[in-house]
Amino acid sequence: AISPISIPADHFKQVSVTKTSRRNRFRLKLLRALRPWHRRLGLASALFILLLVFTGVAINHSDDFGLDQTPVTQSWLLDYYGIPAPAHVAQFSALDKRNLPALYITDNLLWQGKQVIFEGPQTLISASYAANMLVAMDNNQLYLFDSAGHLQETQNSSTGLPAGLLALAVVDGRVWLKTDSGVYQADEQLIDWQPTVPLKPLSWLMPNPQVNAEFIQHARSAHLNWQRVMLDLHSGRLFGALTVWLWDLFALALLLVSLSGFWIWLRQKPPR
Repeated sequence: AISPISIPADHFKQVSVTKTSRRNRFRLKLLRALRPWHRRLGLASALFILLLVFTGVAINHSDDFGLDQTPVTQSWLLDYYGIPAPAHVAQFSALDKRNLPALYITDNLLWQGKQVIFEGPQTLISASYAANMLVAMDNNQLYLFDSAGHLQETQNSSTGLPAGLLALAVVDGRVWLKTDSGVYQADEQLIDWQPTVPLKPLSWLMPNPQVNAEFIQHARSAHLNWQRVMLDLHSGRLFGALTVWLWDLFALALLLVSLSGFWIWLRQKPPR
């Protein structure tokens, strides 16, 4: 008969202590390796959170800060958004001495001073003050505004306006139009247009040869405000599709910081 082999009880205790010691050493190494990464990810996440907080507060209080009314004037940012200078720019000064703000045309926009008062369906040709109103036109339509710049009436061929508008003239408060079919004069109410031959040559309105460079930059910046920039920065779309992925990586970093922090706290938690 084979006699049973007796194993001392201290042997099992030693094996158990060895396994526990190995696990403790592994946990200690893991903690030491994890802490630096936890700090680095925490710092990057903190900067990301600060950016989200700053832009989020700015967006929520956009009306209070006036971001929706504040144009972006930085040329590099306008270049980045691909906003070019207007292709067609014209400046018309007031014909009388009422100290009225200058009229500007940038493509299809009409400006009274530095305020846009009208956006037309096509490029505008000319604009002028006439009596107590403001007149602007493109090739096919005439736009009548009050002195404050509010659109009152639009005239075209359906209302009797001659087609093929080329130039505008204002003489003694009366409006004249040069068209493909000849010269027309309006009545005092600008309702009826009659073909006529002026008794003397008319001075058709011509834009100033030099447009204020500051205004051109202002007109360009009118297409972009800081509210749009804050929204794009908050969502990660400011710098294109790659930034969206970068924002996703920051979100993943936040998740890793949370999980690693919880694990470190759990392993360093003192026994009860």
